[in-house]
Amino acid sequence: MKRFLRTLIGVVIGYALMGGLITLVQETWFGGASWHETPFGELSVAGFFTCVGSAIGAVVATAVAANGRIPALIMSGLVMVETTWLVTSGRADGPLWFDVLAASSLIVAILTGAQFFLWLRRRNGNTTGTKN
Repeated sequence: MKRFLRTLIGVVIGYALMGGLITLVQETWFGGASWHETPFGELSVAGFFTCVGSAIGAVVATAVAANGRIPALIMSGLVMVETTWLVTSGRADGPLWFDVLAASSLIVAILTGAQFFLWLRRRNGNTTGTKN
């Protein structure tokens, strides 16, 4: 039960942090980055920093949960569900390929962030409470 709660708390904190960082990047730094209105160069930079925010959220989720890659897999599933909802409800403003590519890049960033944290933990010899 303790592991379940830590995983749940890690996912909630990591996903919320990811959402906050993505909002900071896309809405504050780039004034509402979108497919139709943002120049390609700015969209690329916003996409890069969006992925960095996703990786940071995954690092925090993995650190809090101490449950290997499971938080990253749950966060990736949440990204898939959220993207599906945004596309099917008409809330996504870009073409389908753009939204799928954006979601895929978030998932790759999440998995990379979690793997990076686990690698650092192993490298430093601290594997307490983690599964590989």
